[in-house]
Amino acid sequence: MEYDEMPYAEAKAKAVKVLEDGYGDAVILKDAHGYWALYYFYGFQAPPPTARPHWMEGPVADPATLRPPYAMKRFLEEQGDFDYLNDVD
Repeated sequence: MEYDEMPYAEAKAKAVKVLEDGYGDAVILKDAHGYWALYYFYGFQAPPPTARPHWMEGPVADPATLRPPYAMKRFLEEQGDFDYLNDVD
């Protein structure tokens, strides 16, 4: 399965780290190519287990260079992308 299709529950189970803030979750994965961040933008709510990532970043050699959800959301807005914030209620 490709990372951009990975459901949240599966990604979180394989994560080496999860960055959470008021804009969403960045699930950090590691493979032979480096570190990847899968971004799920659901605000303060947990993404649904079957949710697919809204965005992905990587691979990078150092996981510290991966952006937290807020920084990625701002970057996407600056690039003219849509607001990805979803509401599960």
